Amino acid sequence: MQVEIHEIMKKILIIAMALLIPFCAFAQKKGFKLVESNPTEKPKWVTEKERIDYIYVKNQEGSTLADAKGAAMKVIVDDISMSVAVNVEGEIIDKAMTTIDGDNMSFQEEYINRTVTRIAKLPAIQGVTIQKADVYYERYYNKKSGEEYYLVSLRYPYSEFDRRDLIEAYNAQEKAINDDIKKYNDEVETVTSIEDISKNITYLNGIKKELEDTDTRIHKINSIINLYNDICKSIIIEVVENNPEHMAVRMVYKNRTITTSQKPSISSSCAKDFDVRYEKGICHINFDSYDCYEQDEPTIKIVFKACSSKPSKQIRIKFR
Repeated sequence: MQVEIHEIMKKILIIAMALLIPFCAFAQKKGFKLVESNPTEKPKWVTEKERIDYIYVKNQEGSTLADAKGAAMKVIVDDISMSVAVNVEGEIIDKAMTTIDGDNMSFQEEYINRTVTRIAKLPAIQGVTIQKADVYYERYYNKKSGEEYYLVSLRYPYSEFDRRDLIEAYNAQEKAINDDIKKYNDEVETVTSIEDISKNITYLNGIKKELEDTDTRIHKINSIINLYNDICKSIIIEVVENNPEHMAVRMVYKNRTITTSQKPSISSSCAKDFDVRYEKGICHINFDSYDCYEQDEPTIKIVFKACSSKPSKQIRIKFR
């Protein structure tokens, strides 16, 4: 089965790469005449047998020179990305097959195409610029209509060493993502700060944006985010100290003190002039209870903000 999958993907990649290579033969449009070329003499590499340490793009058309160059560079980047994808093909197929039943060729083709798109975003590939390429262009003009268009051919240096460097960069990126997922999964058991929980959730959501929907790691990341949210939802508020002018509380999750730098929202049926400070994870609240009477069962309500949750507790003020 694995051999069959491998052969199918080989065919997909061969077809995809073939589609990236424009036709070398070019039929001049009727009524248009070659009026400019740069360099003036067509370089040999435009027509000669191609060398393996270069990527060649021939006759990419654009209504402007910039458009034609942009189209040619897109072919270069796609070609380089595909060459990297071919080398990580086995891993890609293994991951794809864990999410589908049977031999779904269209799914696998979509998966590899998305992977190519992701590879194209590698920082190393962002350094693939037209300044590194040999460029030859021709400008064609239609005197009758006043229209013009450009054809651009590129020769971009791309050796086996360059390809290996990009493969290493891709693998390093994948490893960094996997390491981050493990790191933030491990921190679920040790995190003690609301700010750290929020920061970790934000970072994990950022990782998700880098991945395609078909990436099997999405499910793992969502599970970790849910664990962090469960911490916030499960926080309870414990009373540490309670008297007519001072109260101290702490947020707790499974005997773990959870801290925050944000001051809670405080209200009362009679107390006023609240002053809040933190010390060793405990929230100390001083207040004026002059207008509070024990027979009225005076209370203070404390509300913290934790992720998307709001742990709260209403506490009766003790006078003795």
